[in-house]
Amino acid sequence: MPQSDHTQPLPPLDPTLDVTQNHYWTYHNLEALLSCKHPLTASQDEDLFIAVHQICELAFHQMILDMERVLTGLGQAITDNTTDPIIGDTSEACYFFPRILRLYEVVLTTMPILKTMRAFAEFRTTIGPTSGFQSFQFRHLEIMSGVRNYWQGGTKDTQGNPHIAETEFDRRYGNDIAQWFERYHNHNLAYYYDTLLQRSPGNTTAEQISSLFNHPHASPVLENMRTYDHLQIRFHQFHLALAVQQLKLVGVEVGTGGTSFRDYLAKYHKQQAPLFPGLTQYERDGFS
Repeated sequence: MPQSDHTQPLPPLDPTLDVTQNHYWTYHNLEALLSCKHPLTASQDEDLFIAVHQICELAFHQMILDMERVLTGLGQAITDNTTDPIIGDTSEACYFFPRILRLYEVVLTTMPILKTMRAFAEFRTTIGPTSGFQSFQFRHLEIMSGVRNYWQGGTKDTQGNPHIAETEFDRRYGNDIAQWFERYHNHNLAYYYDTLLQRSPGNTTAEQISSLFNHPHASPVLENMRTYDHLQIRFHQFHLALAVQQLKLVGVEVGTGGTSFRDYLAKYHKQQAPLFPGLTQYERDGFS
């Protein structure tokens, strides 16, 4: 891990800042943060619904920041292979990667609180087409992770046309999505995983992975990738299970964003899971 013994205090970004007036509530901007929650009905469950999603979005935001640092570290380690044909020093990437995993765990322990909702029907129609499908931060994370496609062209309204949740998302974030796909085309977790496999000796994927787990710089990267893959699959499985539970309470099978949870789950597992083929299988077969 990088050593912090020689770190020095940094000056404020704003040189006019009076740090003596920087109290807890101002530093964390608590009043603005707490004012962000605006339930649209008097439902005692709607405020929870908003809070849980906002907590997850804050986690996603920090995960994106740290994922950028992980990818930068991996890119440098992959390029700096003059002393090792597989990969150079990965300590910088492996400093930030565990933070992403812990934040994913925060999401996975926060989302289940929504199972305690008993009155989704009280506010479901009022929130309109808003949907977890529209989380641009989660889409950003997916692209940085190496997901090849996000859910597109799979929503329908009552007339069979693309749902407004999807058309509005594409209108608002379509350009960002295109830029992210371009930026992270050869700079994502799955790409670096494939690069490591190509450089590793072995006639099969299992043999290549085994060699990498015996490599001092590659092994910790693969451990983090394996955990990340488990967490992102768990997230999708739980999210869909929650949808089943809550939509059953209101007697429908299509979410507010026009998606069928069964179609989404089938499509995701067919096209996206796992992110790192062979890695979770390697663990399951007892090679590690």
